[in-house]
Amino acid sequence: MRFANTVPAIVSIGTAVPPYRIAQADVCTWVSESLGLSPSQQRLINRLYALSGIETRYSCIPEAADLNPNSRFAPGRALAETPTTAERMMIYQREAVKLGVLAAQRALALPQLTNAMESITHLIVVSCTGFFAPGLDLAIAQGLGLQPTVQRTLVGFMGCAAAFNALRLASQIVAGQPEAQVLVVCVELCTLHLQPGNDRLALTVGSLFADGAAACLVGAAGSGGDLLLLNRLHSQIQPDTEEVMSWQIGDHGFVMRLSPDVPRHAGTLASSALATLLKGQPAPSFWAIHPGGRAIVDRLAELLQLSPAQTAASYSILRRYGNMSSPTILFVLRELLDKLQADGSPADGVAVAFGPGLVTEMAHLTYVPATAQRPNAAQFPQLMEFPEYVA
Repeated sequence: MRFANTVPAIVSIGTAVPPYRIAQADVCTWVSESLGLSPSQQRLINRLYALSGIETRYSCIPEAADLNPNSRFAPGRALAETPTTAERMMIYQREAVKLGVLAAQRALALPQLTNAMESITHLIVVSCTGFFAPGLDLAIAQGLGLQPTVQRTLVGFMGCAAAFNALRLASQIVAGQPEAQVLVVCVELCTLHLQPGNDRLALTVGSLFADGAAACLVGAAGSGGDLLLLNRLHSQIQPDTEEVMSWQIGDHGFVMRLSPDVPRHAGTLASSALATLLKGQPAPSFWAIHPGGRAIVDRLAELLQLSPAQTAASYSILRRYGNMSSPTILFVLRELLDKLQADGSPADGVAVAFGPGLVTEMAHLTYVPATAQRPNAAQFPQLMEFPEYVA
């Protein structure tokens, strides 16, 4: 088998958001009025929302369209008056399927992907914001009309970095089965789990998270459109940081705990993990940083001495969509692809995200434009360092 046919690559990316678009400034007003904040608390929340780096977000909750002060999701409600976990899961089961199917359809809509639905051999679904069985994976497979023999895997409850876990599995499948076509679908409905209260943690979490879905097709590099080669993926845990970021199931939704120390730990972890990922190779030209919050992107930009152009996609996605958990990194990569396609030249890059653990997930990528020669050992010598991709 030729070398080029054993290099796993992201072939296409599709994204989707629910219909209810909310302005960050309006959410700030809604939270303040619902909680009846004191002047000092009002100043705190105004600053919190102003510094978030977010202008708009999307939600699957209809009340988000007008930020109804009488909504059971309003932050001023007593916890017992908010929707139960069972009620939230009913919404999740209905809305997550629709959103995941839409993102997948967009990922498979490229002209060169003929008979895409029939050719999918594996489906990997990622989500940490809901559960039901038969699961989201089966519902999306049926919604897309995939073959009944499609092999399904569900990556659950692994947080903002979970898309990398799916990409790693997809890469391993394709490396071992070059004919495989692996569809990865990430769906998160974070706003279902908004928690009431005026403590700083609840306010911070409520100011960041949003709903969205993204999908990508992973296959062997070959003829076709633009590619993102999955050269190498790396995972690394920072010891003794379990309490820095956690996600637990409560009676009234899932409860997130997020320490203000996350950016500091993320910076420490990223430096070590990046050295392992690159193995002495030159610094990449493009970066896809998961915008878990503005402080995380700021920290990595400072630590890694990244230019404004190298962080522009991450800040842009944060500004327009907020933190959608696992799909967010694919939104960033989709935006980067537009720039890379405009430039038209092969380029190396790194994608990075952080999740509960505290863990960082990284991927070393190479962009190959459709007009370029298909990847081979002479053109991309770094690929020779990964013999598992060579058959």
